[in-house]
Amino acid sequence: MSVMLTVARKELLELQANKRVLISIAIFAMLFAWLNSSAFSELQWIFLSTMIGMYASFSLSGQAFNQEKMSGTLETQFCGPVDIRDLWSGKILGTLIPAVVISYFAAIVSVVLVLGEGPVAIGLPAVVYLVAVLPALVASFIGLMGFVQLNFEARTTRMVSVGVMVLIFSMLAVLISLPQNSAEVSWQSLALIAVAAAGLLTVPALLVNRLSKERIILTSEG
Repeated sequence: MSVMLTVARKELLELQANKRVLISIAIFAMLFAWLNSSAFSELQWIFLSTMIGMYASFSLSGQAFNQEKMSGTLETQFCGPVDIRDLWSGKILGTLIPAVVISYFAAIVSVVLVLGEGPVAIGLPAVVYLVAVLPALVASFIGLMGFVQLNFEARTTRMVSVGVMVLIFSMLAVLISLPQNSAEVSWQSLALIAVAAAGLLTVPALLVNRLSKERIILTSEG
């Protein structure tokens, strides 16, 4: 646990030093929130926050996993007593925190922008989604990206990463709209998405045990 938290703290400190990446993600998030502020619905709110969270985690996980792998930083870390699972988990946590914060900020901005047109009603399932399910979904995406980036070469990583993002958004759209025909989120949709997020995180958590330091170093040359 201490190693995982140390890795997470290292990632947060490096992201804090690399303000250009954080600013570019924040600008995109605010711009997207503004462009989607003409009308408000719970489904739109959920898709907005989820898309921003996925975009932020996609950008940040590339720095946390792939760039360190290609630059040889991971190879240096492997000289110490760092377990691959602790490294993977710590990088997920260190990437998850800023990605979720940016997603929350964009969600708040989108609500503030439409308050002038009248009151905004947000149901409890949508709030629970934002507070509990969204972080789990983003964590599962980062976990999948982390496994893919550690296990494959750079060219394969880019294709698989985009494919996973499209798959998650397609799954999210189906699960949200399947049980109801309204613009509100139901508890049934919330439960289905939570189960899907847990399943998506379980898969790489099991597969990461098959990773080896030799495999990671070998594919860093691709």
